[in-house]
Amino acid sequence: MKKLIAMILILTLLVPAAVHADLPDISGLSFDELLQLKEKINLAMFECEEWQEVTVPAGVWEIGIDIPEGHWTIRLAVEDQLTNIVYTDLLDEVGKDVGYGWKGWHGSICNKRKKDGTLKWPEYPEEVDIDMKAGNYFINNVPVVFTPYAGKPSLGFK
Repeated sequence: MKKLIAMILILTLLVPAAVHADLPDISGLSFDELLQLKEKINLAMFECEEWQEVTVPAGVWEIGIDIPEGHWTIRLAVEDQLTNIVYTDLLDEVGKDVGYGWKGWHGSICNKRKKDGTLKWPEYPEEVDIDMKAGNYFINNVPVVFTPYAGKPSLGFK
């Protein structure tokens, strides 16, 4: 009986160690190294097959660091909103807005339908697609949803 209890105790101690055996030991990493690892993990998760869409909170985001380089479709994450978004190659000296002489794209997107179903802001698109390159920046002041670009919609020509 004592042998059986000892065997069960040994197995219960070994199973958690086996589960975590594949994970690297990060306890010796510095704060900066942990931040770099976190960025790599976020990008890897973003690029996974299971990851279909991501809500990006308001902010200034660097392409290739915060948002993976690629062609993205962007729409609002909140209802009944109109907002400006910017894709730029240059930030100002504070890092919160476009810099002098910037190149890129800016425009507005909206959720066109009010809660009662009527159109609101029909002159603005509900989504845009942008082919984003590493080293550039994306600026948004409300949460938006990024999904991989799926191509132009069919116009119905036969």
